[in-house]
Amino acid sequence: MPVPQPTGSIHRAAAGLDVPGGPDVPEAAEFAAALTALAAELDPAAGWYGVFARRDPEGLAACLAGRRIPPWDVVASLLDDLTVRRGPRRARPRAAWLRTLYLASLTACDEAAGDPRRRAAELRDVLARTLREQRHAAHREQALARALVAGGHPAGAGRLAADLAWARDDRARATARCRELRERLAALVARTGADPGHEPEHGPEHGLGSGRLPSPPPPSGPVRARPRGARFAGLETGARADPAAAPAGPVPASAVPAPRGARFAGAGDEGDERTARPKDPAEAAARAARARRECDETVARLAGLRARGRTGEAHALLCEAAGRPAPLLPVLVERLEQAGMDADVADLLWEAACLPPGPLAEAAGALAAAGRAGDCGRLLRQAAARPAAEVAAAALALHGAGLGSGAVELLSAVVRARRPEEAAEAVAADPAALTPLLLAAAARVSDRRRRDIEGVLARGRPVAGR
Repeated sequence: MPVPQPTGSIHRAAAGLDVPGGPDVPEAAEFAAALTALAAELDPAAGWYGVFARRDPEGLAACLAGRRIPPWDVVASLLDDLTVRRGPRRARPRAAWLRTLYLASLTACDEAAGDPRRRAAELRDVLARTLREQRHAAHREQALARALVAGGHPAGAGRLAADLAWARDDRARATARCRELRERLAALVARTGADPGHEPEHGPEHGLGSGRLPSPPPPSGPVRARPRGARFAGLETGARADPAAAPAGPVPASAVPAPRGARFAGAGDEGDERTARPKDPAEAAARAARARRECDETVARLAGLRARGRTGEAHALLCEAAGRPAPLLPVLVERLEQAGMDADVADLLWEAACLPPGPLAEAAGALAAAGRAGDCGRLLRQAAARPAAEVAAAALALHGAGLGSGAVELLSAVVRARRPEEAAEAVAADPAALTPLLLAAAARVSDRRRRDIEGVLARGRPVAGR
């Protein structure tokens, strides 16, 4: 299966709408001045600033001149560059001030646009384009991850890993922009009563009742890591070597979230009505019936979105479903299969493979407990494409939840896809717990691979971040 090519559109600095009247909107002019002051402190040939300057110089110039307002993820990336150059003490207050100006400028621009119905339609058009970009990035991410796990690709594992990192960044940015556009549209509707059009329902958290844009706390530090390390290998970022750019170390065992949910009752959160252990068979039956109804409703919504061609919203629904309590996952997989929606099962499992280590372990455990060993294995093999520190944390979470075989399955996929030196890095977080699991995983692949990894470990255990 060919890997979809990148569109290059996500890393434009000026994705969105022009400022009505240009710099004559005072709030937009004030934000542009603050953004220009931020850019003046950065190296235009390095970091994210360099990426945006090379990929969209005209768009970046329009943002600095006040003719366009960039998506917030672009501003956050420039703040990352500032953190690297000046330190977090300098960046945090700047982030808070820029966030305040940013929200004020969005509101002012939407009000200055005139007819609120036309403005709402314009925002929906931008959202539709961004949803398509999100879907494309998700497909590309999946294809690259499969190619990386399968191995033998002519591009080589290093290039595939770099492309996969960019695809993940594309999808993360597109997802953030979709959320921002929905919140902006909801605020416009609340202020003016404009027709929201065919948009997903928004709850109070999106600001429908406030009549203004939601104002979450400003970031206390960088929101997005600057381009660095192996994940951006082969890309001309122009960044200089910097001690602050060292890869993050592995996640310690103490940082792995404790398993939660029905399968792990007693080990964590039992307060959730959907995950606490039932006290009697009747309650268990009632809870199972509620789970089936919830999953049936999700399948019906998903089928409706697919039928209307709203693929981006369908993917967003699958992302949300993957993060629900783990016992619902095998039920939803079964219901999707019964509806003939096998492609959505694949997408759902991929999203579950991207969960943090604790929830990932819960998802694998729920699938295994439901007798879906094949789906459990597929989930874990997809998770093997993650960085070594995340794989280690996931393996520790699986092992701690009594799913040692799942940890071995996960690490076996790592051993198949990576060089022995890279695979051995996975034990750095907890050598005592992870070394036996890694060697068992290597033995499952081949005796030669086990000997290779034993040799790497004998020469010296990997050190976090190296």
